[in-house]
Amino acid sequence: MLKITEEQFQKLQARDADNFVAAVADEFLVDRPDLQAQPGRSEIIARMRAAYDNGLTLSFTETPSLIYMMYMSADYPGIFEQPGTQQYLSKPGATPEQRLNDMKDVLRYFARTSQQEEE
Repeated sequence: MLKITEEQFQKLQARDADNFVAAVADEFLVDRPDLQAQPGRSEIIARMRAAYDNGLTLSFTETPSLIYMMYMSADYPGIFEQPGTQQYLSKPGATPEQRLNDMKDVLRYFARTSQQEEE
């Protein structure tokens, strides 16, 4: 049986997370070539990594929710690091994923109403 130290295990986990974030960023950039040029792939990865780490800190466990946070953070850096957002997502009474879904619903509502106003 293969045995590794705790330090080796932590390095493997960090590398897996780096690879996951890079893969999500590359998938995102396929649909957003404008961001490939500016701010660039490395900045998008940095934004997404910050969102991923923040999601884990907030106890997110569902991969689709983490990916949504990463996508949002690519367009709106630091959105999930703002104190109000942090407080709302960590508020007792619902899981962070449920609160994130509520936020998505509100954002969709405002997007629809602002689109209707433009017409």
